Amino acid sequence: MERNAIQELFDYTGWAWDRIARLIDEQSAGVYAASAPGSGWPSIAACLSHVVGSYDGWLNGPWGGIQTGEMSYPGEWPKPIGDWEAMKAYRARTRDSFERALAVSDDVLYDPTIREAGGPPESRPMSRADVLTNLVLHERGHHGDLSTLFYQHSITGFMVDYTFYRTQPGEFVPDDGEH
Repeated sequence: MERNAIQELFDYTGWAWDRIARLIDEQSAGVYAASAPGSGWPSIAACLSHVVGSYDGWLNGPWGGIQTGEMSYPGEWPKPIGDWEAMKAYRARTRDSFERALAVSDDVLYDPTIREAGGPPESRPMSRADVLTNLVLHERGHHGDLSTLFYQHSITGFMVDYTFYRTQPGEFVPDDGEH
């Protein structure tokens, strides 16, 4: 994927995160880490720990091969990060790592030399651009899981569709079923 497209998807995930974080901030204490039976994830904390931990692992950990810094998981891996403020700080650190990983020459960005640690030896190597693209798409894929988790807690949803990012970037659009 081209650098500018990766950057746009990264910006989009930041926009979506701001809406997700706002929704969590508006809830009573404890909802973030509370159990959510029937969602597929044990909690909002577990889902977000997985998403943000994936960024950290691929960008800073031993399995991603990029090494923009040190892993900084604020807890015992792989237990979910149960403190919302710690999660927000962790997310900010991984966003910084992503920006460092993208701020390289095209030769480095598109060189297919990365292999996932522990992956099959016959797998094709990936470029840094491939890994960064996968990370933003992976995060986007979990937006639906978050919607289900919020629903399990009877929390009114939010719109994080790309169309809203492009057409109403400054708005917080609730999902009232009319869009």
